[in-house]
Amino acid sequence: MTTPDHPFHLADASSTAGTQQQANKELVLKMMSLLVNPDTAEQVRPLLTESYIQHNPNIASGVDSIIAFTRTPEAARARQNMRPASAPPVLIAEGDKVVMMLVRELPDPQDPSRTYNSYWFDMWRVEDGKLAEHWDGALKETR
Repeated sequence: MTTPDHPFHLADASSTAGTQQQANKELVLKMMSLLVNPDTAEQVRPLLTESYIQHNPNIASGVDSIIAFTRTPEAARARQNMRPASAPPVLIAEGDKVVMMLVRELPDPQDPSRTYNSYWFDMWRVEDGKLAEHWDGALKETR
């Protein structure tokens, strides 16, 4: 893969290759790398369970809802603010859970000429080699 224009790429996975936890981390990174581009979002289907549960209040549960979300104005705004990461995401896997911490550089709302780092946390549950459930700290958006 060439230099990515997004922070999710498999080369960033830790060196504990061969373990189930490593496979779970790679699954999360693969899914995220596909979701940041609405043109590749459809490719996440085989990575998610049929009964995928989404705890983000802005996205309904189910595979179709995740894919549809990538085409919304909210997702477009998130992509616009997502710059290549200065550091790879931090991934921690324990049992069937994977936690990812991502640093996002965002425009400072008080001074648009400056940026600041924001730290985002997500967690997934893996079931039979597929992502089955997702949690994050998202708040309900106003429209």
